[in-house]
Amino acid sequence: MKINQLRYFVAVADCGSVRAAATALGVSAAAISQALRELETTLATPLLKREAHGTVPTHAGAQLLVHARLILGQVGRAEEELAQIRGRSGGALTIGVTPWIAQSILPHALARFHALRPGVHLDVTEAVGATHKSLRDGTLDLVIAMSPPPSIATHFDARELFRCDLAVVGRLGHPFAACTSFQQLVDQDWVLTLRGESRDQPLIELLAPYGISPPPHRVHHARSALVAISMLEVGDMLTICPWPLLETPLLRGRVQALPIREQLPEMRTAIIVRRNDTLSALSQLFIDCFEEAARKCADSEDPALKRIMRSVDLLPQA
Repeated sequence: MKINQLRYFVAVADCGSVRAAATALGVSAAAISQALRELETTLATPLLKREAHGTVPTHAGAQLLVHARLILGQVGRAEEELAQIRGRSGGALTIGVTPWIAQSILPHALARFHALRPGVHLDVTEAVGATHKSLRDGTLDLVIAMSPPPSIATHFDARELFRCDLAVVGRLGHPFAACTSFQQLVDQDWVLTLRGESRDQPLIELLAPYGISPPPHRVHHARSALVAISMLEVGDMLTICPWPLLETPLLRGRVQALPIREQLPEMRTAIIVRRNDTLSALSQLFIDCFEEAARKCADSEDPALKRIMRSVDLLPQA
C-alpha cells in the first residue's frame, strides 16, 4: 500500500465520489481511479461500491478506512514535526473536550498554546459520552473528557485529572423540582448527551440500580450540551450532568438540580490518547498548557471559576 493510495481512498470515502475527491485534492479523476484499482488489486478485495447516494466503502473498505485515517494522521504528524525542526511554523491540532472543561479551563489553555504556537490551526469539538470513537479512528489527536469504560479502555491511554459528582437536572420551576427519590421520576422523559454503543445504554447503566428503566420513547439524545439545555428549558424533560457544568455561566440560573437522595456514580475526567500511538509535539505542548491552566484555574479568584473548580476534586498525579 502507498500513502497516496490511502489518501485517495479516504478522500473518495469522505466526498462520496471520485470526481468530488479529485476536486478536493486538486488531482485528476483518472489518477484517483487508477490508484484505487491498484490498491484493490494489492489487497485482492473490493473497497468501494456505488449506491444511489454515492460511492461508499464495502465492509472490507470500512475496516481499511479506520487504519488509513490513523496511518495518514501519523504521517501528517511526522511531517509537521520535521517542518518545526526546520524552523517552519504551522501544523494542526484536533481536540475533543467535555462541556464543563470547554466552559472553564479550555479557554485559558488555548490562549497559552496559541501564544506559543500562533501558526497552528486548532480544531476543537465537543466530546460527549465515553466511547471516544473520533479518537479511535484518528479524527481527533487527543480528548479531555469522561474516562473510557473498562470494555474499551485497552484502546486508550487515559490519565485521570478530576473527579466530580453527577446531578439530575431540570428547568427552573420543573413540576418535579422538589423530588427527593428516583422512584418519583419513573414516568419522566430524559434528554442525554451520554451515548454508548447502544442507544440507551448509558441511561440503563445510570438508572437501573434505582429501579428505573425508561422505555425508548422516553429517552432522547442531544449532540451537544447547548442543544440539551435548549430542550430542557422549553419542556419538562430531565437530564444527568456533572456538577461543574451546573456552575458554569452556560447553565447557572437556567436549570436546577433536583434534591435526589440516592447517590449517582461519580464522573472522572481524563486526558485520553490512543494507546501505542506516538504523541505529537503539538499534542504534548497542548497537554502541558492545559495542565498549567488547570492549576491556575484551581487557584483563581474569579467567582465563576471558583464555583466550578470547587465542585471537582483534583486527582493526585504520579
